[in-house]
Amino acid sequence: MKVLKKWICAGAILMAVGTGGMTAQAADAGSINQADYKKALETAPKGIVMDGEDAAVTTEKTDSQNRSKAEIVSGNNPSVPNGQVVSMTRHQSEYASIWSKHGSEFELTKPQTTSMWLYFGNQYSASGEGMAFAIHNDARGVNAMPELNKKGSVPGETLGVWPSDTVRTQGEAAGLAKRGIQNSWALEFDTHQNIKSGGRAAGQADSFDLEFENSKVGDHIASNHPGSSASFIQHVDSGVLWTGNTPINVMHYYYHIQHVGMIGDKSNSNYLSNGQWRHLTLKWQPANHEGNSYGQMTYVFDDKDPKTGERLNGREQTVNVNTIDPDRNGKARWGLAGTTTTKFASNQLVVFEKAPDLIDGKTTTTLKNLTRKKEVKAGDEVFAKDKLELSYQFNYQDGQQANWANIQSYLKLPTDIDYDKAEVTYSNGQVQNISLDDRQDQSINVFLAEKLNKDVATASIRFTGRAAAVDDRREVASTTSKYTSNVMIGELTTPDFVINPSQELTLTVTSDQHLSLPVNEATTITGQVDLDSAATLAHDEPIWVHVTINGKVQKEPIKVAEDGTFKVTLQANQLQKGDNVIEVVATSGELRSNAEEVTISCSGCLELTAPSDVSFESKQLTGQRQELKRGDGWELSVQDTRGAGSKWRLSVKAATFVNEVGDHLLGKPVYATREGKTPIEKEMTPIVTHETTKKQAKNHNVYGVTDDWDHQTGMFLSIDDGATTGNYQGELTWSLDDVPS
Repeated sequence: MKVLKKWICAGAILMAVGTGGMTAQAADAGSINQADYKKALETAPKGIVMDGEDAAVTTEKTDSQNRSKAEIVSGNNPSVPNGQVVSMTRHQSEYASIWSKHGSEFELTKPQTTSMWLYFGNQYSASGEGMAFAIHNDARGVNAMPELNKKGSVPGETLGVWPSDTVRTQGEAAGLAKRGIQNSWALEFDTHQNIKSGGRAAGQADSFDLEFENSKVGDHIASNHPGSSASFIQHVDSGVLWTGNTPINVMHYYYHIQHVGMIGDKSNSNYLSNGQWRHLTLKWQPANHEGNSYGQMTYVFDDKDPKTGERLNGREQTVNVNTIDPDRNGKARWGLAGTTTTKFASNQLVVFEKAPDLIDGKTTTTLKNLTRKKEVKAGDEVFAKDKLELSYQFNYQDGQQANWANIQSYLKLPTDIDYDKAEVTYSNGQVQNISLDDRQDQSINVFLAEKLNKDVATASIRFTGRAAAVDDRREVASTTSKYTSNVMIGELTTPDFVINPSQELTLTVTSDQHLSLPVNEATTITGQVDLDSAATLAHDEPIWVHVTINGKVQKEPIKVAEDGTFKVTLQANQLQKGDNVIEVVATSGELRSNAEEVTISCSGCLELTAPSDVSFESKQLTGQRQELKRGDGWELSVQDTRGAGSKWRLSVKAATFVNEVGDHLLGKPVYATREGKTPIEKEMTPIVTHETTKKQAKNHNVYGVTDDWDHQTGMFLSIDDGATTGNYQGELTWSLDDVPS
């Protein structure tokens, strides 16, 4: 029997109840456009670092069915060294996605801001299919994607987030919604209209843009919820299928998306695929989490100039976001997806400029005049040869992301400073040297070797040098530097300032500025202080030289002689072992000179030898007040090789003694002398003060602190009434301090 099949179509439209809507598609005719791809990389803007263990995003997938083509490639923009770009799609019939890693989720309970640059190729009307930004809580995580079609690929109109409308018998929007990314909200950038309708539309996945069938809207931006039936409007293709002489009523279905918060240009149907990088900023405002309301998303498109980076007004929409966090965990994965088809394929690329607020990181730039002891603000004056310190500070304050890492700075240093030293100092005490030989003119790139986090919270890139010797007043322009990292990029701006050649009070060190000082010897720093001719005529106040030793200002300044000379005499007992930095600066009334430094290496030292483990006698506690004697191991000694007359002070403090179950001991250590007993509390308590004799200095003798202790003197443990039995442990901390002679 021959079967004759014939369709008799009658149009009908059913609307799924709900709010929100978005769709995205793009088209790029033929295979990859190599010239366009090359241009995109050569003009790629600066963005975050996207590879490595501390990256916030990943292109890796764990599902073998996920055939994402997204990859992180190097940008070739000469003004953006080491730039990184996500290459999403480059060929026909491709799907790509990049999602945030675990630990770098979008926090739904806090305001968030993220930004990125998007590139949609240069195919104009032949472009396709497009990309979509999404946040989701799909159980598949980085493998979240639409269901594959019969050919095993992701349908182009889905843009990698919307459901696959490939089942023509799917009669419910809820069934369609299950085929997309679940528990999600998406913002589509659609560069190809999918407006197929009628008898050949069902099952073809080519109708999501039917809303614009009779309008001039082409490329567009819009949003909705891919996993919600409320996002889709159903179309019914009904008819009769004849089998012989028997008619069979059949119904096939296809859908279009409700586009919410649309941005487009009716006068320019090729709004997106124009061969330019386009900037996007997303701002999240959380709601009160009542019912299904989660918050609002504001997206601003074209809010930066792709060539200059300057801020533009852009085009803005704000939409409600719902049903993305069913388990109320307060977080969502974020990222982008994109697609092409056999007929439409574009170069689609992404540069993430700022991840959502994964860390609270601050940067500051300061310029200090070390000579004048003050910060240089915009427009301030410094004098020729003043010593300056330029600092770029990075401060990790808090954050969901464990590390602020891969911080690469591209610094443009101010001119007219003769730089002599550069280094990075971290809050954990680590120091990273920087070679000034790596400069190219005024530019130098500095990579922070340490990650910043709660343990290492700050890093400071410091450059020191002297203001240039100028004959006339010179203005030094402000400079703007840039940095990138694993979560954000930013700028570092220095203040503009003026170098003044005139200095009314000038100090010069005339003795050697690098000295070695043996034990028991002294040394003298000599210098000259000069007033300029104008100041001399009107100035009759004395001039004083102030001395700072290792950052500690000495009490008595030194008066400068009438001929402008001065002498600073230093004894070994005023210095510490190793290098000492001596700074001298002159003042007279309101005048202040430049500061000069002298480094003195001192071979004398003050050292304490103390045991790491000591004990008190074991004794049965009676509940009454009693005193426990010392056990073994109590040996403390001090060696002072700084010379006769040097003094030192030994102090001690005690932490609370605790037993194995956490009970505190009722009692504390006491220090006994012939004159009485001193309780040892939680604050440092002085117990011995000593002055080194000539004999001790000559023989470098060691002073035995515990040598004179006997059964009545030294350290004991005093037990109070009510103390309970137990094995108690505590900690004694000793401090040996230099005491000025």
